[in-house]
Amino acid sequence: MKQRDTRYKRWLGLTLGLTAAGLAVCGGLVAAVDPFFHYHKPLSGLAYPIDSERYQNDGISRHFSYDAVITGTSMTENFKASLFDERFGTHAIKIPFAGATYKEVDQAVRRAITYNPGIKVILRSLDGSFLIQDKDSWNEAAPRPDYLYDSNPLNDVNYLWNKEIIFGNVKAVFARTEAGEKTTTFDQYMNWAPEREWGKAAVLKTYDQPTERFVQENPLTEEEARMVRENLEQNVLAAARENPEITFCCFFPPYSVAYWDSELAAKGNMGRQLAALRLAASLLLEEENIRLFVFDDQTQITCNLDNYMDVLHYSEAVGDQLIVWMAAGEHRLTKETMDAYFARVEALYRNYDYDSLYSEETLTIKE
Repeated sequence: MKQRDTRYKRWLGLTLGLTAAGLAVCGGLVAAVDPFFHYHKPLSGLAYPIDSERYQNDGISRHFSYDAVITGTSMTENFKASLFDERFGTHAIKIPFAGATYKEVDQAVRRAITYNPGIKVILRSLDGSFLIQDKDSWNEAAPRPDYLYDSNPLNDVNYLWNKEIIFGNVKAVFARTEAGEKTTTFDQYMNWAPEREWGKAAVLKTYDQPTERFVQENPLTEEEARMVRENLEQNVLAAARENPEITFCCFFPPYSVAYWDSELAAKGNMGRQLAALRLAASLLLEEENIRLFVFDDQTQITCNLDNYMDVLHYSEAVGDQLIVWMAAGEHRLTKETMDAYFARVEALYRNYDYDSLYSEETLTIKE
């Protein structure tokens, strides 16, 4: 009986020892390679695929060297950090969050500022489609790996002993290195433009042609105006006020004329959206270190559907142009130009010949 107990104890000890050793090896391998940059920047000699924004962005902010940040939604994913650096004279990282609400981007901005007090410029998209939302709203469909964002070492078990990370992400680093490739650049990071179909035909596939327009008019309600104010106050303005040494370059992304048709004119939301954008602009322009750029009156972009893949997302070339304009200070909105700008935009899209979108003729504007 004693011999059997002894053999059992030895087997149990050996099993536990091997299990502990295996866990140590796996956890140590993840920590050493660190594909999400949770503990350190990329190791020299290894080629890292950077392709998982919500899993890698915080590590990029935490451990990379930079003095500028490009962030926002998918409206910044195709931006080239190299062009930004050339034009702004910076060394930037790019940390976009597709489908992100204002709060998610603000938290990323605040973490970056905490990690790196030397930031000079933050470029950020302020999407009109996420403007009229509760200040604490979050895209629940997006991954939320909080264990990578906090400073609690205990929940790092979700990272260190994650089968998908060990056999997926760590393995991908070695595979990329063995193939002789290099770590993904910030020009390549989350750049999906070459993989998509672009142009008028592609855009028109994404929605049905409206049968009516401007039948009703939905105003911006007092409750919605409150949401806009609180959203901006908590998720944009507060960080700017707390960091007056940082220049915040913010921009309203230029959605296509098809968006103005399908989402605004057809649904009676044009006045509502313009009022929200105007309110947002008036609040943003109160802060001296916020530079607000607007492009909805640039018809060579918005009214040429060859620049888009759907009603919202513009091409890589358009992204390049936006960076060039912002670096040069062009299309910057001021208190003096705001009224004329919004009057011009409203006249443009209320009088646009939307039926021309669905013909083979050149897009035109009604006289």
